[in-house]
Amino acid sequence: MLSVTKYILAVDLGTSGPKVALVSTDGEVVDYVFENTETILLPEGGAEESPDDWWNATTSALKKLLSKKIVPANDIVAINCTSQWSGTVAVDKNGDPLMNAIIWMDSRGAKYIKEKISGLIEIEGYSITKLRKWVSLTGGIPGGSGKDPIAHILYIKNVYPDIYKKTYKFLEPKDYLNFKLTGEYFASYDSIALHWVTDNRNISNIKYDNSLIKLAGIEREKLPDLKRAIDIIGPVKKEIAEELGLQSDTPVIMGAPDLHSAAIGSGAVEDYEGHLYVGTSSWLICHVPFKKTDLFHNMASLPSAIPGKYLLINE
Repeated sequence: MLSVTKYILAVDLGTSGPKVALVSTDGEVVDYVFENTETILLPEGGAEESPDDWWNATTSALKKLLSKKIVPANDIVAINCTSQWSGTVAVDKNGDPLMNAIIWMDSRGAKYIKEKISGLIEIEGYSITKLRKWVSLTGGIPGGSGKDPIAHILYIKNVYPDIYKKTYKFLEPKDYLNFKLTGEYFASYDSIALHWVTDNRNISNIKYDNSLIKLAGIEREKLPDLKRAIDIIGPVKKEIAEELGLQSDTPVIMGAPDLHSAAIGSGAVEDYEGHLYVGTSSWLICHVPFKKTDLFHNMASLPSAIPGKYLLINE
């Protein structure tokens, strides 16, 4: 008798390593495997992880899970990744990492981002004119802590100019895993948000804004093209499918970062339904139908993983 239930391979790359689960399309977590990875803490606020370790741990976990043969391979209908957010992987034209990933805890870019956001007349450390432009388009503005990806990129540009020059794309952790699975470079509307270079006013059509890219001091060609979290990137690469024992046409879904995924997983998906998370990082968030910013309380509504919605985030 043919199986009616279908399944998704769900990959969650956390700060301590990837968890890989087999989840039915009805939402039942059938089984999962966890692999540990190392976080490297460095002087002056450095925090890095190895993208190669991420990938090796992810494929190891996938192989262990699939080797159990819980369901037939042809019943696995998609792969979907989520991950730690606000990280930066610099890759060359072959997609090989040029250095360790700079993760969300890293604050070494603070000096360089403050140079970009400061001005003669300031509010809360921000130039009034720059603040108005950034908030009107994105809903927020780069944080002075240096922990946003835009600060990571500026740190690389200033401290490792040779690596910056060789970088073909800067990728979020989730988007790096998606590249390894498909060979395609993309970011989702939500994963790119903390680069602060997208026009988020039309939530259904997020686009890069050239004036923000110029203001940030980076180059558009070093950033991936954009898709929605629900879009299909393409099929898993043939060699990966063969290595894992998957169907060669298994689609890889764009996916979303951890905050956005957790918000959906909490069940708080209607407007104004709150979701509290306590873990390695902690946050209080809810979906809202509008774009709005509270600079004085460090709150902004940014693109959600749910099409047409914003996510109000306070970490």
